Parts: sequence; C-alpha cells; structure tokens
Amino acid sequence: MKKTWIVLYTLFILFSLGFIYKTSFVIDGERYYSLFDDAMISMNYARNLLQGNGLVMNPGERVEGITNPLWTFSMAAVHLLPVPQSKICLIVQLTGLLLLLINLFFVRKTALLLSNNSEKMAMAAVFLTAFYLPLINWTLQGMETGLQTFFISAAVWMMLKNQQKGIVSVGSYVLLGMGTLIRIDMAFLLVVIAVFSALGDRKNKKRHLIFGLLALVLFVGGQTLARILYYNDPLPNTYYLKMTGYPILLRLTRGFLVWGSFLWNMNLLLVAAAFVMALLHYKKSFGLLIAAVLAQMIYSIYVGGDAWEEFGGSNRYITPVMPMLFILCVFGFLKLGEYLASGEERKGNDNKILAFFRNHVFSLLVIFSFVQFNSPHGPLNMKDLLLFNSPPHVENNKTMVERALLIKQITTPEAALSVTWAGAIPYFSERKTVDILGKTDKTIARMEMRQSSGRDRFRYFLPGHLKYDYSYSIGQLQPDAVLQFWGDLQEAEPYINGKYTKLVAIDKVFYLKNGSNAILWQKFMKEEQKN
Repeated sequence: MKKTWIVLYTLFILFSLGFIYKTSFVIDGERYYSLFDDAMISMNYARNLLQGNGLVMNPGERVEGITNPLWTFSMAAVHLLPVPQSKICLIVQLTGLLLLLINLFFVRKTALLLSNNSEKMAMAAVFLTAFYLPLINWTLQGMETGLQTFFISAAVWMMLKNQQKGIVSVGSYVLLGMGTLIRIDMAFLLVVIAVFSALGDRKNKKRHLIFGLLALVLFVGGQTLARILYYNDPLPNTYYLKMTGYPILLRLTRGFLVWGSFLWNMNLLLVAAAFVMALLHYKKSFGLLIAAVLAQMIYSIYVGGDAWEEFGGSNRYITPVMPMLFILCVFGFLKLGEYLASGEERKGNDNKILAFFRNHVFSLLVIFSFVQFNSPHGPLNMKDLLLFNSPPHVENNKTMVERALLIKQITTPEAALSVTWAGAIPYFSERKTVDILGKTDKTIARMEMRQSSGRDRFRYFLPGHLKYDYSYSIGQLQPDAVLQFWGDLQEAEPYINGKYTKLVAIDKVFYLKNGSNAILWQKFMKEEQKN
C-alpha cells in the first residue's frame, strides 16, 4: 500500500508540473510564466509592498483591490528572491503545488479518521482531490484557492480528531480565523462551523461559541480596523464593486442557476446516491463536513456565483470544500459496495458482468466520478485533464504580457495605462493603472451595475464586470495610453476621437494621448513603421 501512495503522489506532482509548464509561453525567445489576471493584481500589490510603496496598486492611491492579504503577503516574500520578472510567477505556482500536496495529507487523515482506517477509502478521496481540475487550475494559476483549501482541510481534521477525544480544538478556530485573512468571506464558514459544533456538542457548547467569537473579533475585527485606518473603508473595494448597485433578487436568481448547474454537471444522481448511503450509515462526524460544504454553497448562491464558470459552476467559492464532498461521496460508494457484496444468496445467479460489477462497484464508481467531476461539459473536457489543451486563459495571458512589454518600450515609467485586465499588463509594464472595471478604483466600484433586459436579467450576472464609465476613466482621468475597452466601444469614442492617436502593433490596438510627455514618440514612430 505504501508503494501505491508513493505512485499516487508522484503522479500528482508530475501532472502539476506539466500543468504549470502548459501555462507558460515564449515571447522573443524567452519563456514567461504568468498567473490568472486576478492573481496578477495581487502580484502588483505584493511588489509595491516590498518596494516600500504600501499595500496598493498605484503608489499614493490607497484602494484595497484585493481580498486575499495573507496570500498577497506570501507573494511579497517571493519578490525577495533573485528571480527575473519572467519567472517569478513560476515560484508562486510551485508554492501552490506544495500547498495542494500538503492538503492531500489532511484529506487522507480525515478519510482514515471517518472510515476506521480504511486505506481504500482514503486512497479514493485523495485521488479525487489530487486530480480535481478546478482546484488544480485555480491554485496553479496563482489564486489563493490552494491556501484556502489547505486551511479548511487542516481545521476540519483537527476538529474531528479532538471531537473523538471529547475536547474542543483551539487550533482549529485559529486556523479558521486566519482563513479570513486569506479571504474575508471565510468568516461565514467560521460562523457556520462554530454554531454547528455548538449545537452538536452540548457538553462543549460554550467553548465552541466563545472560541468562534474570539476568532471573529481577533481576525475579522482586527483586519477591519486595519482596513479602516489604512484604506478608510470597512470592507474591500471589491465588495462594493460586486455586491452593491444590483438587485439582490436578480443576484440570488443567478446564484441558484450557477449552483444548480454545478450539481447537474457533477451528476446529481451520483452525488445524491452517495449521500443517501452515507446518511444511512450516518456518523456524528459527517455533520461537520456537510456543514462546511453547505456553507460554501450557500455563500456562492448569495453572491450570485463567480464570474468564471469554466468547470460547470464549480467556482472559487465551492472548490475549497470539494475535498470534504469527495470524502462523503467515497464513503457512500464504500457502503454501497459492501451492501452489494453482502448479497450472498444472489451471487450464484449472477452472470460474469454482474459478478464483476458487484465485486468492483467501489472502484468503478470512483473512476466514473473522477471522469464525471472533471468533464462537466462532456468527454472532450478530458483533453484538459490529459494536458492536450492549454489551461484556461493562457493565450490571453500571453497577449497581455506582449502588450505590457510593448507599451513599456514606448512609454516612460510615469505613464498611466487604461486597462480592463488590470493584473498582467500593469505588472509586466510596471506602469500606473486606470482600472476601467473598477477593482482598484473606488469611484467605479460604487456605481450602479448595468443590467440586461428581459429574461436575460434573471440569468446574466457577471460580478466585477458590470460597472464602467468612460467619461470618468478616460474623459476625466485622461490616461496616457488606452489599451483595452469593455462593452460598447462607441461609448468610449467621444473621449478618444481627436484626443488620442491610434497605434496598431503586433495585432494590438493602442490609443496614445496626443501631446503626452509620458509617450516616447520616436519609439512610437518606429513601431508604427514596422506595421
């Protein structure tokens, strides 16, 4: 069995390294690594922090366009390493790989704890977690998802272990409290777990509530106070961007649709069957896992889902608790297999096919689940798992880096760039950002969201991408270069025409402000002549 575990972990590491390599690309003979654009926003904050400019996107502008301070601090530490700009994202990706590997250790320990040391069940839970594409994608493309998943898995295991001893784990509440520094919305998970544990453990009810409350006060209260003092806001700027200026009913409608899509694409019957078998053999410890899964699902519904639903609605909010769901599923599969194998009086009537299914039902269900969970849109999705396809957004990442390197050549360090991808372009160009979509702009974040009409308004909701105003971002702020637009280009034309000069270079359209001292016009003319 030890050799099997070694093989499993080795395959996971090799696959992850292959995935990371597939996210890279070559520009002018040099290989670059870049992260998902939201993670690149955090990288900008991390670099500015290390350079002494503060935890900001643009020096001198205190706007909290991140929701992951602890992860951003770790990114700042990465910038201490003597690594070229083209490779520094690789260090972040390798850090994510390490976090996923450590997380598998806690998934294994939890599965063993709940199954009376069944190595078969633990192996299945670890296998499903190790090769779950959404978790791999979000983590290895630089998001805080891997760190969040690790904290949740560690806290749940610690709670379950101490639950069996009849004591309350202070460490688990510390981990959950620290988790709010990874994402402040983990405060909801902390509250759910504390309340659920108090209701299920009457003997230690007060301790659960006290420790949960202390974690909230220390970690959530502490960071809120720091946020008010530093950013002059009680909540991150992205909260105002995504959660204000839009009818709550329409947001919830979209949240339910995303959640329903997630369950359907995972195969609702398969998950339901596993849950039924698990509940028939219910253990008190299962409640904690179920509470964690439901808490994240409820939160996902409340916020209207995520803007990125490539994997059947398994967005960043649900993904961190998927290992808990996998443990529950494989326990149900295990019990179903035991039930079928116990039908001795029927075995004599089985044909070879039925006999094979009866004897291998657990393994077959695990393999089927593995394929189903990673193929939400059909069998072609398996190409992603086999690394035949590039990971999501890699081509876009390459385009953004190319734009950044080009604009860096024809502008001075004082130039301000107007963008919609507010991560990679500012990071690799090392220029100030005018964020059209408002992640790092307080004015845009507090505007009303744009809504679709008719039936579309009940299902279309793209958090973080429905607020923009060209009269402000271009007309008022007057960036030196406009690199991207969002929505209808005609809205921007009154603020572009006659005021900016168009440059088409390597299939990329830039608009450079006439008379700007931050534009190196001689280099601009050379680029224009090339094309």
